[in-house]
Amino acid sequence: MSKRVIKVTLSEKSIDNAIKELKNYKTWLKECTEKFIQALGEEGVQVATAKFQTAVYDGTNDVSVSVESRDTNKVAVVAVGSSVLFIEFGTGVKYPDNHPEAGKNGFTRGGYGYKLGRLEKGWRYTGDPGSNGEVITTGKHAGEVHTYGNPANMSMYETVRELEEKFAEIARRCYT
Repeated sequence: MSKRVIKVTLSEKSIDNAIKELKNYKTWLKECTEKFIQALGEEGVQVATAKFQTAVYDGTNDVSVSVESRDTNKVAVVAVGSSVLFIEFGTGVKYPDNHPEAGKNGFTRGGYGYKLGRLEKGWRYTGDPGSNGEVITTGKHAGEVHTYGNPANMSMYETVRELEEKFAEIARRCYT
């Protein structure tokens, strides 16, 4: 980002020229800011999508990530799907409750969903075994999947951290 200098002398022509340059600068700044906000959103979608796709999760990972315009110069990276909270904050008592924002957002381990994450011996469900769910092959529960849950993958939390690290580089790219 280069420094802009507008030199003005005390004449009508010079002041008119300064006003014109300021209007041009305002237009340039607005266009660059829109480009910057969009670039941050697109980078956020790429990072979050990759993190959700590689997450350890027992079940069907149905997460879809997109960028949504929220207001002037404001976008949000949004993750939707029935597995988002379980992947982000983790489930089950076997894994550490290490998501830094879980408690303040009301997602204590075993305290949301059907609250099965409180069970020391895990639980069963019908469906996709995902990353490390174990399909039961014998007995009355044959065909069901046993799980102890999954660790907090912190996909969105880590996306925010990565965007913070890339912030200046993206800004330099957009404000040139």
